Amino acid sequence: MPVRHAWFTPLLSTALRGTLDRYALSRERARLREMSDAQLSDLGITRPSALAEARRPFWDGTRCR
Repeated sequence: MPVRHAWFTPLLSTALRGTLDRYALSRERARLREMSDAQLSDLGITRPSALAEARRPFWDGTRCR
């Protein structure tokens, strides 16, 4: 790869990693919405907190609050 394009590779890699991370986070939140009360209870999560987490937008990428 020519030196003049060396800046592009880390930028593309970071953007791709961020996109994939946001997609995974969105899928995790969708799974929370689909879980039964018994499954949520096993995780120590209440239905209202699971639904609140599931409603968060994908760009709100903080995994823990």
